Amino acid sequence: MSAPRKVLLVGWDSADWKVINPLLDAGKLPHLEQLINGGIIGNLATLYPVLSPMLWTSIATGKRPMKHGIHGFAEPDPHTGGVRPITNLSRKTKAVWNILAQNGKKCVVVGWWPSHPAEPLPEGVMISNHYQRAPNLDASKPWPMAPGTVYPERLAETLAELRVHPGELDGSHIFPFIPKAAEIDQKKDRRLEGLAKTIADCTSIQSAATHLIRSEPWDFMAVYFDAIDHFGHGFMRYHPPRQKWITEKDFELYSGVIEAGYRYHDMMLGVLMAMAGPDTTVLLMSDHGFHPDHLRPRVIPMEPAGPAVEHRHYGIFALKGPGIKKDERVHGATVLDICPTLLTLFGLPIGRDMDGKPIVTAYAETPEIKTVPSWDEIPGRDGSHPPGTKLDAGDAREALKQLEALGYIQPLPEDAEKATAETQQELDYNLACAHTDANQHAAAAKIFSELWQARPEEHRYGAKLISSQMALVRFAEARASIERLRANRKKYGTEARAGLKKLRQKTKDIKPEDMKPAEQMELRKLAARASMSPLPMLQLEARLLLAENKPAEALKILKKLEKSGRTQPDFYAQMGRCSLSAKNLREAERYFKKALELDPEHAYAHFGLAQIRLAQRRNFEAAGEALTSVGLLYHNPAAHFYLGIALHRLGKFPRAAEALSVCVAQNPGFLPAHRRLVLLYENRLKKPQKAAEHREKIRALLEHRRALRQKIKEPAAPQNAGLPASDPPVEKSKVAAPAKFDPATLAPARADAPFATIVSGLPRSGTSLMMQMLTAGGIPPLQDGHRPADEDNPRGYFEFAPAKNTRADITWMPHARGRVLKLVAQLLPFLPPTGSKIQNGTGRSQKDKTENLVPPYRIIFMERSLEEVLASQNVMLARHGRKGAALTPEKLRGIYEQQLAQVDEILERRKLPVLRVKHADCLRDPAGVAVRVHSFLNLPLDQPAMTASVDASLYRQRKRN
Repeated sequence: MSAPRKVLLVGWDSADWKVINPLLDAGKLPHLEQLINGGIIGNLATLYPVLSPMLWTSIATGKRPMKHGIHGFAEPDPHTGGVRPITNLSRKTKAVWNILAQNGKKCVVVGWWPSHPAEPLPEGVMISNHYQRAPNLDASKPWPMAPGTVYPERLAETLAELRVHPGELDGSHIFPFIPKAAEIDQKKDRRLEGLAKTIADCTSIQSAATHLIRSEPWDFMAVYFDAIDHFGHGFMRYHPPRQKWITEKDFELYSGVIEAGYRYHDMMLGVLMAMAGPDTTVLLMSDHGFHPDHLRPRVIPMEPAGPAVEHRHYGIFALKGPGIKKDERVHGATVLDICPTLLTLFGLPIGRDMDGKPIVTAYAETPEIKTVPSWDEIPGRDGSHPPGTKLDAGDAREALKQLEALGYIQPLPEDAEKATAETQQELDYNLACAHTDANQHAAAAKIFSELWQARPEEHRYGAKLISSQMALVRFAEARASIERLRANRKKYGTEARAGLKKLRQKTKDIKPEDMKPAEQMELRKLAARASMSPLPMLQLEARLLLAENKPAEALKILKKLEKSGRTQPDFYAQMGRCSLSAKNLREAERYFKKALELDPEHAYAHFGLAQIRLAQRRNFEAAGEALTSVGLLYHNPAAHFYLGIALHRLGKFPRAAEALSVCVAQNPGFLPAHRRLVLLYENRLKKPQKAAEHREKIRALLEHRRALRQKIKEPAAPQNAGLPASDPPVEKSKVAAPAKFDPATLAPARADAPFATIVSGLPRSGTSLMMQMLTAGGIPPLQDGHRPADEDNPRGYFEFAPAKNTRADITWMPHARGRVLKLVAQLLPFLPPTGSKIQNGTGRSQKDKTENLVPPYRIIFMERSLEEVLASQNVMLARHGRKGAALTPEKLRGIYEQQLAQVDEILERRKLPVLRVKHADCLRDPAGVAVRVHSFLNLPLDQPAMTASVDASLYRQRKRN
């Protein structure tokens, strides 16, 4: 594909297909329809946090915020010690226009956010995002243009004259948006002012763009409009259908603003496309969407950038031009993909340090994708700012007032030092959120922890820290943080109520609209902090329980929350995940479908249904749901993995390999995907070289994990020497010599139990107690009697020595069929897949081919508080005069929690049937436990004997409160 002569990039902040599609159907957006009919469209997934300066810089660079350096709306000024609006001086990587410029392309950039001060693009033009902002509504007052607004300076005077001041607008400009504007009392209702500013701003941008498109030479032109976002935040609440909390009068006045705003943008787009010419490639996109329907939030969070809660995850993408497909959809694109796609349009390589990828499915012929390590390492005349570039402090203060008036930032304290500190904290918070979005939870947790330490009254810091701790499988830390957050909410809620009472007394004679902005903000902050609603804490508790693989307990809390009115799609998706973890597929399906009723484009709900269909062996439907999920949200390695499994089962082997390859590209450490790729390439696709490559990656990953464990010097006893992430392959070369035991000494297996019953848990968690119950119930134990009974286990240990070597020797496994055995939790991940053939099996007749196969499993997992487990272990070690792990109890507890979490995740992935039994329940209600075990195993059991076998007096290490 030859490089195009020109590319026009148009950005509509917050534009959303949910608003656009009905208008297209009604024929009200003819120019956008022309663009769509001549090219391709799709969703564009956003990043988090959904803050425009961060997002538009990611769009321009193809990189996440931690790489590009723009982290919010305002920043400390290094030259004055005060605060200024965010500038491009904080950007630490090249934007697409810099890369194009150093490759000889003429670039014109209009209004990009942030683009102040304008960059000195060689043979190009830049107009900064300060260009269109009028300081007030009085058109008679001077409106000077700040230095650095336009490059080159020769254009400044002409472009200044092209700006439209909001004070110049009259009824003819306002009535298309609000036909009954004349009925509004503007002394009491200031919404018209905001509308006028927004109309004037976008008209100024259009005016400059149309002037430059015909008067300056260009190869690449980028024009950014923020008006749709402003229309949304100001008037989306009035958009049809009327919400019950919107008055009929307001609905009558303002319900047409959103439609009028889109139609106005369509008119401007038509002019730009006509002036650019039919051979120009046009790319229209938005950084995120804006909820226009029942998902519109009624309440905006009381925090900086709180209005971002109104944003939707998907923006718009439309591309038309030479070499581009027509009348098709692309799937899985993100805002990070725009820069690489633009470079590919120009035939230039993309940087391997970019987080995005070219949208190659948009091309009629797949282009050759070339790469360089990083464009930042390639010198050239790129138009970047020289080091030490400064801004005028006075201009910065005035622009800051504009941001406050527009609602982008909260009014800052007059004290410069305090304002700078708060601004830096907000930038750090946004950076931590960006780390979270990139699954860099360790980096995020460090920042959240520091922020919360400095500002314990900021509950959002604590809540985010807890989320990161859960993602890092630091459940003990997360639970401690929840308790700390609960205490903080109580303490600072009491203080806030006192402060609220005092402030209300002080301002009792002042109308809310007449209060100073800082007083209004303080009033809202105190009111929010004074709220003691238990709902946020309950939701955190439910998330932690689900992370701890306690789905039933989590679901109980979520059902309470549902009754309190929590009915958002994310909430129902969470309920679906809980039910799925609890193996309740019917209930999980119901919740995922509820989420999709509210939001048909909920990627995780489709992913949940894919997992359900896969478990039901409805592989075609599973593939469809997984495809829908990755089409909506492409960066989800697990969804690609499940798609690969479904396609593998359907016999679509090349496509399965493709899906699994995407999985490991997104997450190179995804061992199950590597293992399945080995099977595909070796057995189905007959590509031994490819299979060898993935086998080597598996070896390297396992070696890397071993090296990490050795580096942090954690002993092998508590920290198992490697928990595999999936089914370990049964390979003859890896099987050790069979352990010596005489099969003739084993108790006869039960013929009616074609599976192996495994009792597992941590040492001293009650596994021996469950073994004695099952043995009394009539299931013969797989044991050898090598370890005699003692004071710690008067009724015996029920151990089988060969099972302790499961990591190296699985030749004993066929003997587990029809019996029950004890296996420590850390060895569960090494169980071979059901149906695997065991080489060199010992002592079994070869008449029945199933006798040398690994049997199905039924796992009874014993749970006991870690305090009791550790106490019992310590007593046992002391009695035998042995020394345990050289770790503090807290460290050992943390290791056990991490191991249990890894085991839980692996059991879930392998879909092994598990019954969880609390040790305390066996002692308190052995009859009830016997009923549960009988139901789980579905075998005739002597339940009275099971109950009678329990001696509660043996329970010595009780938790002391």
